[in-house]
Amino acid sequence: MKVIFAIIILIAVGATLWLSNQGRVENPVSQTQELPVISRQQILTATDLVEGVKQGLQQDNDQAIDTWMSKAASVAREADIAKEDIDYIKSDAARDYVIFQAKRSQFNDAVEQAYYELQGIDAIKAAYPQAKDLYASADKLIAERDTLIEQIATELADGNTPTNAERQDARQQWLKRYNEKQSQ
Repeated sequence: MKVIFAIIILIAVGATLWLSNQGRVENPVSQTQELPVISRQQILTATDLVEGVKQGLQQDNDQAIDTWMSKAASVAREADIAKEDIDYIKSDAARDYVIFQAKRSQFNDAVEQAYYELQGIDAIKAAYPQAKDLYASADKLIAERDTLIEQIATELADGNTPTNAERQDARQQWLKRYNEKQSQ
């Protein structure tokens, strides 16, 4: 009898708790806040902004950089992002951040050009200290390119150890492919 009485009490307590929570169904739609369509980070890393700042850097044109940063602030206002984020986008810190990202992009562009033109990248690394974390991957890319050229030279040597002439021919084939790619 005690067991039946305990089960009835447990069922009553469970039913009471369940029914008391039924009145508290929350409307998730009313609790969500409208979020901006774009974030501060997305604005500051936008490709067109970085490319515009890169051009300003290449031309040593601070006014062009300021114009691009002004456009970024306009986008932020149009997107109705938080005032703190808009203020940050207008700040010198944001300008410095975008310039930093643009210089890293310039480093990548320079490494890519050196890759195809069979040049080294030591001077490029010295010119872009902002990209220190990218140096290892750039060095690896250049090493892989050199390995590919050595493989081409080995093929030209019919599997024997390639001579300097065969290495030079392999380099010329590499450059020819690059020039063909550029002209397309």
